[in-house]
Amino acid sequence: MRKQYEMRRKNKQVTDPKWMEEVLRRGRVLHLGLAGEDGWPYVVPMGYGYESGSIYVHGAPEGHKNDILAINPRVCFQVTLDAELVTSESSANFTMKYRSVTGFGHLLTLTDLSEKNAALRILMDHYGGPHSDLEEGRGKIWVARLDIESMTGKNSVYPL
Repeated sequence: MRKQYEMRRKNKQVTDPKWMEEVLRRGRVLHLGLAGEDGWPYVVPMGYGYESGSIYVHGAPEGHKNDILAINPRVCFQVTLDAELVTSESSANFTMKYRSVTGFGHLLTLTDLSEKNAALRILMDHYGGPHSDLEEGRGKIWVARLDIESMTGKNSVYPL
């Protein structure tokens, strides 16, 4: 079980599940954080889809990401919306505006063709894109479901 850490800036913390789901629904890029057996972190920007407490991702069936996940399926993720630099004459007043969700969970590779197709539909619906089902034996693609175990929101400067 992962240790839960307290957010230092409580005034920016958002715990409302509906607010966090809205960020996940509106986001366009998910940053997936992995930890390899050598202890070095690895972050991958990915397209994704969100539905019912799970995030769906896809990509190449081989590579560094897949090698790490075969050893350690525990991941973190982060999605940011509305990032904007706020400049000032004073360096003390330079800041960033954003909404974000950061979470943790386990990534499960989907192997069943019907599960992969359902996940890819969710992913394509997220972007409003077309979808056609994968056929048995055609097209190698890695598809996975991230089961979210915990997440928190952060709202910097924007009114709730």
